[in-house]
Amino acid sequence: MSEPSQLPLERAPMHLVDAPELDRYEARLGDDPELVALLDYRLMERVIALLHTEVMPGYEGQGVGSRFAKAVFDDVRERGLKIIPKCPFILRWLERHPEQHDLLARPLEPPTTPEGGGLEPA
Repeated sequence: MSEPSQLPLERAPMHLVDAPELDRYEARLGDDPELVALLDYRLMERVIALLHTEVMPGYEGQGVGSRFAKAVFDDVRERGLKIIPKCPFILRWLERHPEQHDLLARPLEPPTTPEGGGLEPA
């Protein structure tokens, strides 16, 4: 495992890579080759289902996941795709970022179970 970038995490440039052969997005910081986050997806014609986000140990709780989600949404927007959010992290992120809801393939509805954990797809 390599050492994290010497820049503070919030200032280190994030590099987003679409790895279609693995059905996932990957993120790295600065010049460090170490994977800091990944998001598994399923691409179906013009719609992408975002299935599972993982921020690697040592990078959690430092804003990496939020920056990663924003970079993924920017890429999806540029590609002209629509999103079906299945990942609980992405659903919680969307609660804080309604400006991204135009990318949704269908509207979100509040959860039907008391424990919730975020919005669920309609």
